[in-house]
Amino acid sequence: MSKLQGNGVAQCSSPGASGSESGLKALRRRNKAVKEDSKAAGPVAHRIILGQSSELPIRARFAPSPTGYLHLGSLRTALFNNLAAKASNGGAFVLRIEDTDQKRLVDDAEERLIKDLKWAGLCWDEGPDCGGPFGPYKQSERLDIYKAHVQTLLDHGHAYRCFCSPEQLELQKRELHKAGKSTAYPGTCRSIQHTESERRARDGDPHVVRFKGDGFGRPKFRDAIYGLFQKQDLEEDFVLFKSDGFPTYHLANVVDDHLMNITHVIRGEEWLISTPKHLALYMAFGWEPPTFAHLGLLVNPDGSKLSKRNDSVNLSTYHDKGVFPMALLSWLANLGSSFKPNVKPPRTISDIADALTFKFTRGGIKLNMEKLDHFDSKYRDAILWDPISDLSETETSLISDYITQRMLQEIDSVTEKAAASELLPREWRRALTPVPALASQENRATYVYNIFATKKGGFLSAEALVRQHPYLLWRVPETVYKQSLASINPDERILLALSSAIDDKKLWASQGAEVMDAIWTALEGQGIDNITVHNTLRLVGAGGHDVVSQSSSRMFMLLGRDEWRFRLNTVQRLLNHA
Repeated sequence: MSKLQGNGVAQCSSPGASGSESGLKALRRRNKAVKEDSKAAGPVAHRIILGQSSELPIRARFAPSPTGYLHLGSLRTALFNNLAAKASNGGAFVLRIEDTDQKRLVDDAEERLIKDLKWAGLCWDEGPDCGGPFGPYKQSERLDIYKAHVQTLLDHGHAYRCFCSPEQLELQKRELHKAGKSTAYPGTCRSIQHTESERRARDGDPHVVRFKGDGFGRPKFRDAIYGLFQKQDLEEDFVLFKSDGFPTYHLANVVDDHLMNITHVIRGEEWLISTPKHLALYMAFGWEPPTFAHLGLLVNPDGSKLSKRNDSVNLSTYHDKGVFPMALLSWLANLGSSFKPNVKPPRTISDIADALTFKFTRGGIKLNMEKLDHFDSKYRDAILWDPISDLSETETSLISDYITQRMLQEIDSVTEKAAASELLPREWRRALTPVPALASQENRATYVYNIFATKKGGFLSAEALVRQHPYLLWRVPETVYKQSLASINPDERILLALSSAIDDKKLWASQGAEVMDAIWTALEGQGIDNITVHNTLRLVGAGGHDVVSQSSSRMFMLLGRDEWRFRLNTVQRLLNHA
């Protein structure tokens, strides 16, 4: 096995490290130890997370490249790494920035990556912004570490310098292709003597460092999701270190994962084909490999490949639509895995970790937008109607940002273009006057919150509220009253009972029930049926006796005494001038 010098650089035990323990053997040995620990612990059953008991710590990492912005698939990868670590005893989630591809870096990508991860609700134990015991956590700040490890491979004959120019490599590929042979690098520079290689490097000759791909045969391993995997062909001599002084992904991720004590590498299945390269590097260094778990990739509902240009991949799509971050994470956790039966809507990352089965499906994972709507509505209902004291500050802020303020924006937008708004009933499409509570900057948020913060009838979206209950947001236009009064003559006794209830200020301190009770009392014994009473109150409050409306008591509570007086006065004035 390897020995680490004081600078943290691993030294291979011998040039013959090809006899080192394979990834498959290491995994078998680890699983055997887990089983023995389970037997020793007695009959208590522990969860198994990617082949390991939840009683053992999982150190997982998310290692994005700032060559672009965070998208749906990479957020899902980050989530599963976070959940695996959180569900284990003493685990840790590490954020590492893999910025070795200097030519493709996007200026603000790293800042946006961190911002988007935090927006989604993920947090990490170690990373470039918070430090940790195994830093630095940006690969561009670890170049000396990679150089030292490459030198170790060179010294032990597992790697060599390649001085072929890009033009030479391209010519070789064309000639090999014409000859009907593999276009893999043929090992041209393998024959250069070590002393000559050292001299040319010292003289500044441009070069890369390549790994001897056939040195460890065809490594095989058991993926925690896909099972046993082994490539049919030997690896070509792949590049470890580029001429610009930066490592390739293959070298950097192996060195970093080992030095950062990563136990589980959880990533997209596109990296499955590259894992034998990484196992060969582990063997060359004499290191025990981590557990590998490759996640099935997201695909369109029809099974076609998901393009990064697709709106459904872009996180801003979900942010702009007002999808709750925790609902988005619950949905992503169920794309390729599933929750246990009968779990409540998760309110925290820990809730998701507790709910997840950690049983994964293989192959393309189809996006199911209907399921996202389900998780979003369940989470919304939970924070509205099942408050948790420890989360009250966070969830109150979410209610304001994702429901109240968005509803107010929609209401303001409709008010500005009411005459052309297709959301409004046709007879309401004209210049509208907001109810006084909405015209007040101090009261408008509370007023809108009171409209949707009831379980009765279920939650109303901004669109449904405008379409079905415009009377709660704007004063009823006189043209709407006139149209209704042309087909019904309201009973004066009901209007009188309503007027008396409006005059009695003390009735309006409750949720509207006392106002309704007072009206029933005033009409008792007069032979007026309940339907007629409610239809008349609906006419005054909502503008029509036969329109969809909330209950009379609820309209009393929401609109308030002064607004009911205004609407009753308008109806009585129109009746007097009829």
